[in-house]
Amino acid sequence: MTTVGKILVVLHLVLSVMFMAFAVAVSTSQTNWRAAEKKATAALNEQKSKAANMQTEFDKERADTAEKIARLTDENQKFLGQNTALTAQVTALDSDNKQLRKDLDQQRDLAALASAEEIERKKEADLQRAKNSELFASREELVKERNETEDKRFALDIQLQQVSEKYEQLLNDTRVMKGYLASKELTTDPKQMIVETTPPPPVEGVVTEVRKAERSSRELVQISVGSDDGLVVGHTLTVFRGDKYVAVIRLTLVQADRAVGYIVSNSRQKNMTISVGDTVTTKL
Repeated sequence: MTTVGKILVVLHLVLSVMFMAFAVAVSTSQTNWRAAEKKATAALNEQKSKAANMQTEFDKERADTAEKIARLTDENQKFLGQNTALTAQVTALDSDNKQLRKDLDQQRDLAALASAEEIERKKEADLQRAKNSELFASREELVKERNETEDKRFALDIQLQQVSEKYEQLLNDTRVMKGYLASKELTTDPKQMIVETTPPPPVEGVVTEVRKAERSSRELVQISVGSDDGLVVGHTLTVFRGDKYVAVIRLTLVQADRAVGYIVSNSRQKNMTISVGDTVTTKL
């Protein structure tokens, strides 16, 4: 073997070792990236699940509060009506009492002027006094009932105020929660939360078209599967070319036999972009 041949053999061995080291480094980097992606996805799903649970609890509490407010309002109106009726009865009794006093005074004057009728007038006066005592007792009972009604109405007003304050607090908590979710670029729509926290069905298709959006720099990807396969807006799919990871897309438009989404993450390998014919799947 000549000297040139030996040099070429050595050079070939060195290049082989270098390419093997580069392949190992690329494989290790890809493995670490996938582990980080799974960890971030798990954390995001946990936050979305908590947000969905908070929204469900708030909706239930808000419905219960609204029902309680309506019931307390009806009871308050009922007691107000009873109080008005009792007040009218007390007023009527006071008027009757004044009239009775006036009648009694007239009877006494007549008794003083007509001695012959004094005994009868006295009997009538006694009857009037007895009736007057009964009216006074009835009036006291009505006044007591009215005071009890006022106390109940006051207690209901306090309870209604407390419920209203709790309702306002719940509304404020909801606004804070939605603001927090928005700051994390998470959806605040309960229906969308359910979609994003529910895993998509196992489907597989291909990329049929790739193009830039008209009013943004995002790249849109059209795929060959849609709502007939169980996909909805918000689902994410992974794009592969052979056994190599290419990107992840999130769906923004879903039709019966096709769907359109935008790229949410790309492969870190150079020149690895989505192309027509690439495989898309949720089977991970």
